[in-house]
Amino acid sequence: MPGKVLVAGASGALGRHVVAELVARAVPVRILTRRSGGKALPGVEVVEGDALKPGALRGLADGVDVVFSCLGASVDPGAPGRAGYGAVDTPANLALLEEARRAGVRRFVYVSVFHTPALAHLAYVKAHEDVVRALQASGLDVAVVRPTGFFSAFALMLPLAAKGPLPVMGSGAARSNPIADEDLALVCVEAILGSGREYPAGGPQTLTRREVNAQVFAALGKPERTYPVPLWGLKLVAFLAALFHPRASQFLRFMVGLSEQDLVAPVKGQRTLGEALKARASRAG
Repeated sequence: MPGKVLVAGASGALGRHVVAELVARAVPVRILTRRSGGKALPGVEVVEGDALKPGALRGLADGVDVVFSCLGASVDPGAPGRAGYGAVDTPANLALLEEARRAGVRRFVYVSVFHTPALAHLAYVKAHEDVVRALQASGLDVAVVRPTGFFSAFALMLPLAAKGPLPVMGSGAARSNPIADEDLALVCVEAILGSGREYPAGGPQTLTRREVNAQVFAALGKPERTYPVPLWGLKLVAFLAALFHPRASQFLRFMVGLSEQDLVAPVKGQRTLGEALKARASRAG
């Protein structure tokens, strides 16, 4: 059993589940948050700080055995902020790494992204992999968790489908096996408590993009309605968006890549996307 675990990104969709799982296993937890006044689980130590502010993390990792980070800019298009992933994810996690090294942390677990070499040039992927390279050169014991995609990201499609048709990007035939946030949290805790180096993680179902759309509509009890979006059109929108919203542009380019490549990771989850979407739709009323 490790000593205290620092969780960065604890207020996000994945981080909340990781904290809950660690607490359930009686692992002492410290969390980093930018928001004051938030509720934390009993026994969780809360530290306020912004990883993008110089010197803000000083002392954060004192007494910590393992740092776990899923810190980064949101993929939710409605989330605040326009800075690109390389201007948020990379410097924030490098600052966290610097603090971890200063404090003598034993192990650092980082959530990157499952990808193929053909996607490595994309800004979204590169921002994560720049962190991975720095970690691997740090001299710390390092583990990298590589999920295909979170169910919570697909849940963002529910309100769109409730109002109208969903886009089919390209042929809609590209396949992937997204994983439930709860199942991914178990993989992350395995990495925190274990000694492995790489943890690729996907869910039990391999679905095409068209099949994902169908499951979104099924969760709402609505007939499927879609419209085609050619990839050249998406690339054009991404090009134009770069002028005023770098983050949205970079994520659109990543979506183009996902529409052209199969991304199927080793199965680590048990929950299915359809069940998760139905549960989310039911809670939303």
